[in-house]
Amino acid sequence: MNLRILVLTLGTFAIGTGTFIVTGILGGVSEDLSVSVSAAGYLVTVFAVAYAVGSPILVSATGRMARRRLLVAALILFALANGAAAFAPTFSTLLVTRVLAALGAAVLTPVAGAVAAELAPSEQRGRALSLVLGGLSVSWVIGIPLGTMIGDAYGWRASFVLVAALSTVAAVAVGVFLPALQGASASTSLASGLAVVKRPAVLVAASITALGVAAGFVVLTYVRPLLEDLTGFGGAGIGWLLLLFGLASVAGTALGGIASDRFGYGRIAAPILIMLTLSLLSFSLISTIETGSTYAVFGAGAALVAWSLVGFALIPLQQYRLIDVAPEDENETLSLNASAIYLGQGLGSWLGSLVLGYASLSSLGWTGASCAATALLLLALGGRPRKK
Repeated sequence: MNLRILVLTLGTFAIGTGTFIVTGILGGVSEDLSVSVSAAGYLVTVFAVAYAVGSPILVSATGRMARRRLLVAALILFALANGAAAFAPTFSTLLVTRVLAALGAAVLTPVAGAVAAELAPSEQRGRALSLVLGGLSVSWVIGIPLGTMIGDAYGWRASFVLVAALSTVAAVAVGVFLPALQGASASTSLASGLAVVKRPAVLVAASITALGVAAGFVVLTYVRPLLEDLTGFGGAGIGWLLLLFGLASVAGTALGGIASDRFGYGRIAAPILIMLTLSLLSFSLISTIETGSTYAVFGAGAALVAWSLVGFALIPLQQYRLIDVAPEDENETLSLNASAIYLGQGLGSWLGSLVLGYASLSSLGWTGASCAATALLLLALGGRPRKK
């Protein structure tokens, strides 16, 4: 089982690298294709919206397809789209390739999570989910820094070539090592697949996911210029800070899965959202300190680590919650959660762009914190499990 879970993790690692690598190459895209940095940020927004809309539709439409074949097809589509992005002559063409890549990711991530939950014993389901999602976290430690370095050395197009290669390797690994798991025995219509959204507990949980992710992506989309503004660091210093963020994200994803199994949702959801609110607010508070001072550097590093820990812990925690409230509709709820994640990314990146149009980088922190506080309020109003 562990090897099979790791193969799925390799797939999410490729997806995570391709999803987030844009944040490290926005400057290169902006300069080469003659668009502003804030406009280049729409590469994140377009990907996220296409994913959020496409995931429930595609997962429902492919419900009867064998899981291994479906995962391989999704990875091949992702590889081809990123390969095409490397040769995009215009920004509009690049946006189209991001939509195609998002459709591959929209299938891979929720189906990989569902397969991991199926392969794992019930008492280890949270750990299996966190391990598969850990591929997204590891992409911040290895894939994105490597892709950013390659982009700095050889141009942003080379970064997309890297993603295409990783996706191809993952497709081969899934095809070789994953068992031939069958899809649903009966076809699932889109209407029945989306009917799960009508359940209040499911809708609240998905909304908390979207708001929590949006909170982070207000800052994350523009994290490089923000950190440069706070610390005064150049490329190497920012690279180390992002590596620190990536390492914390791996720990946070593991923490979310283990804590879900051990303590349950009700005891840890609120503390995570409180910490997320405070850590994001810290970026605005640190901006009042002299740029590049010891306090500013260590404050930014501490805020970055705390935000990464709890932000990435929230994802497997919310998946655990959705499976718990709708266990008979596992595929649909995981697809919904994946849609909520990417809807949150799109919302967060859009809000970040909007804020930068009217205010300074320092405003990103309190904007993100407001989203996290809204998620906390929603949890307090209707998101906690009822005591049995």
